[in-house]
Amino acid sequence: MGLINFDRTVPYIRKKGIAGYFQIIFHNFFDLVLLNFIFLITCLPVFTFGASYKALITVCNKYAEDKVVYPLREYFKNFKAEFLKSTLYGILFTIAFVVIAFSTMFYLNLTNNNVVFFILAVIGAICFMLITMIFGWFFPVFTKIEQGFKELIINSFILTFKHIKSSLCFLLTVFVCSALIFSFFPFSVPFIAIFPFMLIALASSCGTAEIINLEFKIE
Repeated sequence: MGLINFDRTVPYIRKKGIAGYFQIIFHNFFDLVLLNFIFLITCLPVFTFGASYKALITVCNKYAEDKVVYPLREYFKNFKAEFLKSTLYGILFTIAFVVIAFSTMFYLNLTNNNVVFFILAVIGAICFMLITMIFGWFFPVFTKIEQGFKELIINSFILTFKHIKSSLCFLLTVFVCSALIFSFFPFSVPFIAIFPFMLIALASSCGTAEIINLEFKIE
């Protein structure tokens, strides 16, 4: 009888949709918690967010596609692969999120009896939701096909609206996790260490992996 390999997740017959999402969490709960913690550790320099998220998405893609997964070794392998490019992409998205969020809050604070500022705040909120949905497609596409930044953004934008149901599910997951973190802070700190990023990345993979394979004819 062979020894158990603790860094290996064996595939199983997976359900589709939301049921499949929760099935993956149930079957791989401790692996996913460990991945969330490792993601936070590798994000500590902050600027490495892109490389860390790309590595997390790559592993989650395999869970979503019901493949054999070696979570730890595959995470670190993909963290190092194309490190500079994925780090740059992460920085660009971070800047975009910060600028849009700051602008939205700035106009929101000036909305007292001023319709113009209120409209600007609404536009900012819509832009924030749009870039969040584009982000939900960007890194999954990046991990599967070789394209430049411009092509990745354009394709992610198209996929966002072409498969709006998947985009909205990802947006909802981000909203729920963010709401829980900010509503219960600082009591939510343990939740940050255990759950949110793996829940978000897995929602992205479950909603996009098979679609990307079909759209780009990936075997």
